[in-house]
Amino acid sequence: MATTALALVGLVVAILTPLAAAQSSPESWSLTGLTAQSVPAIWMRDDNDFVRRTPPDGEGFLEIQGRLSVQPGGRLDPVALPEIRARISGSTPGAKPQSAVAVGVSIAMCRYLSPETRVREVSRMAVGKDGGLGVSRDSASAPLKLALEGPTVDLCIAFAGPARAGDIVSLEFGGRAFTVSLPEPPKPVVSFAKTDAEKGLDFGLPSARTAALVGLSLLVLGVGAFAFWRWRARRASVPAKPAESSGEPERESDAAAEHAAAPEGPGAELAEPGRVCPEHCRTSFVRVGANVGAGKTDFEAALRVLQAEQFAEADALLDAAITKGLPASFECGAWSLRGQAAVSRGEIPLAITYFLKALAGPEVTSQAALPAAMHLAVIYDVLGLRADSQRMETVAKAVNGAGITLDPEAIKRMQRHTQAYRKALRAARPTGLKALLGRIFHRPRATSAP
Repeated sequence: MATTALALVGLVVAILTPLAAAQSSPESWSLTGLTAQSVPAIWMRDDNDFVRRTPPDGEGFLEIQGRLSVQPGGRLDPVALPEIRARISGSTPGAKPQSAVAVGVSIAMCRYLSPETRVREVSRMAVGKDGGLGVSRDSASAPLKLALEGPTVDLCIAFAGPARAGDIVSLEFGGRAFTVSLPEPPKPVVSFAKTDAEKGLDFGLPSARTAALVGLSLLVLGVGAFAFWRWRARRASVPAKPAESSGEPERESDAAAEHAAAPEGPGAELAEPGRVCPEHCRTSFVRVGANVGAGKTDFEAALRVLQAEQFAEADALLDAAITKGLPASFECGAWSLRGQAAVSRGEIPLAITYFLKALAGPEVTSQAALPAAMHLAVIYDVLGLRADSQRMETVAKAVNGAGITLDPEAIKRMQRHTQAYRKALRAARPTGLKALLGRIFHRPRATSAP
C-alpha cells in the first residue's frame, strides 16, 4: 500500500512540475514605449510606392506606436488583425472596441502594409538587416495575420476614427492588454528674440569696422566716377557718326547697360548649397536606443505635429529638443526631421544643411539616414550637382531594404521649390558690384569715321 502511494505522489509531481515551470517562465515578447495620436491620413504601400490614404468619413485615424521585441529563444505567434483592438475611454458608452485596419513600421514616419494581401502571399517590410514585419492570410476568408521578422521592430497600428487629447486608449494585442493615453496638444513656442525689423530700429554709433567699410565704399565710388569721366572724355574725342545714325542706337545701348547693372533682387544674400563629404556617405548605421535625453518630450511632441503636417511648429519643437539634449542617435533623427519640415516649407538651403547634419552624426541610424539621402538625391539632381546626387542615391540604396520611395506629389513640390532656389542663385551671380564695374570699364569696339 505504501508503495502504491509513493508511486502516485511521484506521478503527480512529474505532471505538475512542467506546468508550474511553464506558468512561471518569463514572457517571450514585449511591447513597450507605447504612444497614441490622431492623424488625418496614413501612408500605405501600393505596389512599390507609398500613397496617402484618408478615411472615407474624413475624420482621420487613431495611430498607436511602440517597440515590439522578442527575447532570445522566445517567439511571437502570428497575431490576427481583427484580434488587435482598441477601446477609447471617451467614446460612446457601450461602443464596441475597434479592430486594426493596418499595421506597419516606423521609419522616421509610420509606413503601413496594405491589407489587400492575396491568399498565401506575404507582404513584407524590412528595416535594416535584422528586422522587419510581414502580413499574410491562409485563405480568402481567413483574417490577415501579423508576423515579426527579427528581434525587434518599431510597430505602427492604425484604427479607424480619431481620438481626443486626454483620452485613454486600451489596446489588446497578442492576448495582452495595454493602456496608453493621448497627450495634450503642445503649447505654442514663444520666442522673445528680436525680429529683423526690431533689430533695424536699434540706432547707435557706428563701429570702427563699419566706418572703414563706408570709407572704402566711398573710395571705390570715387575711382569709378573718375574712370567713367575718362571714358566719356575719350568717347567724346572720337569723330561722331552722322546724325541720322547716332542718336537712337546710342540711347538704346545706354538703356541696355543700365538694365544689366540693375540689382536682381535679394538673391545675392542666398546661401550656397552644402556639398557632400565622405563623412556623409557611410553605409553602416547604429541601432535606435532609448530616448532618455532632456528633450524627449519636445521630440515626441514634434513627431505628432509633423504627422499632422504642422511643419513650423514641428521645427520649433525639434530645435528645442536638440537644445535641451538628446541621445546621439535621436539627435541625428531630429536633424533629419527638421530637414523634412524645411522641404515642406520650401526652404531648400536649410533643408540641405539639416540633412547633411543628420548624415554626419556620429551615431546616425538607418531611420534618419534614409529620408535624408532620398531627399538630397532629388535636390542635388535639380541643382545640377550630379556627383552629389549619385552619392546620396548610393547611401539610400544601402539602407532601403523595403523599396521605400518618396510620394510623387511631394517630389514635384520639392523640385519646384529647388528650381526656384536655383534661379535665385543664378540671379545672384554676378553681384551688383561686378555688374557696375563691368559697365564702367566697358570699352566699345573701335569704329572708323565715315
